[in-house]
Amino acid sequence: MMRFLIIPVFALFLTLYANAQRDTTKDLDAVDIVTRYNPVLNDARKVESQPELKEPETKDIKFTYTFPDLRYKVSPAFTPISAQQYRTKSESSEEGNFVKVGFGNYTTPLVHLELHNVKSSNYAYGLSFRHLSSKGKPEFKSFMDDNLSIHGAKYLNGNTISGKLGYTRNAYNFYGYNHEEHTFKRDSVRQVLNNVTANIHYDNSKTSFPLKTFFDGDINRFSTTTQNEIGYRLGNKTGAKLGNGDIYLNTAFEGFVSGPDSLKYNRNFVDINPVYKMRYMNVDLTLGANASIFLDSLETKFYLFPEFRIDYYLVPDKMKAFAGLGGGLVKGSTRALYTENQFLDGNQPLRNQITPYVIFAGIKGKLGSGFDYILELSQRSITDLPLFVNDTNALRKFKVLYDKVGLFKFQAGLNYSKGDKFIIGTNFSYYTYSTNTAHAYQRPDFEWDTKVGTTINKNLALHADLYVIGTRYAYNIGAFESIKQTPIADINIGADYRYTKYLTIFANLNNLTNQTYQRWFNYPSYGFNGVAGVTFVF
Repeated sequence: MMRFLIIPVFALFLTLYANAQRDTTKDLDAVDIVTRYNPVLNDARKVESQPELKEPETKDIKFTYTFPDLRYKVSPAFTPISAQQYRTKSESSEEGNFVKVGFGNYTTPLVHLELHNVKSSNYAYGLSFRHLSSKGKPEFKSFMDDNLSIHGAKYLNGNTISGKLGYTRNAYNFYGYNHEEHTFKRDSVRQVLNNVTANIHYDNSKTSFPLKTFFDGDINRFSTTTQNEIGYRLGNKTGAKLGNGDIYLNTAFEGFVSGPDSLKYNRNFVDINPVYKMRYMNVDLTLGANASIFLDSLETKFYLFPEFRIDYYLVPDKMKAFAGLGGGLVKGSTRALYTENQFLDGNQPLRNQITPYVIFAGIKGKLGSGFDYILELSQRSITDLPLFVNDTNALRKFKVLYDKVGLFKFQAGLNYSKGDKFIIGTNFSYYTYSTNTAHAYQRPDFEWDTKVGTTINKNLALHADLYVIGTRYAYNIGAFESIKQTPIADINIGADYRYTKYLTIFANLNNLTNQTYQRWFNYPSYGFNGVAGVTFVF
């Protein structure tokens, strides 16, 4: 494991030393280590055995972090990079609409459609559809992902009113059983996740009114083959200038109704988060608090967490040191558990993750005209962090084991970009856990991924990514010993060739080492796989 740790850290510091004297004028607040590059018209997902629950929102000139097994990670302790989608110039052209179709081994069809109006200062509307499915061995190692959404917005004198409706369906099977000892019919191993979402939004951020406010209303219905959950949320953020800084108040009322129809569990949350941010000379200061009231049929609890951060500019516009203290509550829900691990057994207990404190410190900055970097250390305590252990039933589904965990994290990240011609991003995170159980089951001891993209000419773009996940421990309920899972290395490459202004040919090759690794114990991924096809822009 140490060689995985030494190589990226040594490479990072070597690069920093070689470029430390270069000049830059970029704003340090914009530094964000990127580890996903999707070049021209390339968004075909990697084919894996786990379904994708949510596709990141599309934003211009941004990057996305996507774990290779097509799941969308939600745990804040283990996702250092925010999920954002890079939209290339071709897909955001004036016409703006496109359809992408592709096909790959394992009988893998891909369809992606984007339709929206031309750019307007008065309104916006659009539709998005995506389908990806695949078959594989052993038996029932197949999945089908479908995502449909429509959205619309009206702009009026600096005010924005918008709405969005979405539907996601993920169908797959519990194929982790011993296929030599057991035989199942498809209906007995099948799982289907349905998620219906709706959002309405208002803000006056572009008006001249000094008090800015944002309102959001959300509702969703999430269901599996055996249970369902309704979630709802009303939120507001209101703020204004105050002295040398900004003051704002975030408030929200959120609730869930979870469980099968015969056993419902209702719980509600009231969140209050006042924050003041200011700058004085070379110092940025953030002061605030996170308060949450939790109410269910059994109890009412009040939580209060600090929010403090100080940023000191060691070299103006080039380097700053930062440190802070925080904490918070992650609301437990059926949807959140299945988003992290789709191979769960039904009706798992729901608990909120409580982080009484997190202490962090680090350095981030820019070197020359193209380098960004970050080094950060943090220590936190998490009460009721979900760990995942295998049941003793034949299907070997997972059950949730909650534990109080102390987590130390070291993160080192580096970006380099040369316009649109070449981009590389690498990020390394190392974790140590202090648990009451023998291990933090299914949690890795490190993650390292690197994304590279280059544009050869106006018609050809290439990209590659390497993802390494460290040692994890698995456990079968009732066993005497844990099972150590070896690190995973996943290598992927792809290319996009623009044949004409309206037609692009793409190809993605994944898992080049052909390893059927197990991100989740007993559930091997696909081996070498690929998808190729065309994109039509209109």
